[in-house]
Amino acid sequence: MLQPKSFFHASLKIIGVLTIIWSLTQLVPVISQFYSVYNQPELMRGTDLTYFRFSLIFQVIYPILLFAIGFSLLKGGNAMVEWAYSDSDGESDNNIGVLFILFMKIAGLVLIIIAIPKAFQIISNVLFVSSANTVNTSNQVMFIVQNLVSTIINLLLGLYLLRSGKIFYRLGFAKQNEEDDRFSN
Repeated sequence: MLQPKSFFHASLKIIGVLTIIWSLTQLVPVISQFYSVYNQPELMRGTDLTYFRFSLIFQVIYPILLFAIGFSLLKGGNAMVEWAYSDSDGESDNNIGVLFILFMKIAGLVLIIIAIPKAFQIISNVLFVSSANTVNTSNQVMFIVQNLVSTIINLLLGLYLLRSGKIFYRLGFAKQNEEDDRFSN
């Protein structure tokens, strides 16, 4: 039977995977804002433009920080596990890989479910933009541009995690894979 420490360790790795994916989807709006501010400076003038450009630096840090947190949770998280379970006795972590795969599949399903409403909204906006002639559709086009890539990323990675997720498993369990390879030879 799996111990709570194993569940927690696997959960940290799943949270790491989801945080990495989330950080990648957060880059799309930031890139779009950079494009509009740096290539269309007539949107703002003078110091407002300077301050807005400066504020974009903080918006870039956010996805990078998310990626770093996700990567550290995926690759390790041992310090957090030891801190959270510092008062518990030793237990077997042999089944942590199986548990990680189970949670990864659940995470894939969650990503797909989260992306479905956004996908329908994008389809709706595409239909509206393609049929509108006299109405200003710039807001709908901007929504499509900003959300299309992140929605596709969520759907594709959700399907990938639900199906296998081998890349993330290899990243999260590199030491275990090396030990398994040594014992199998």
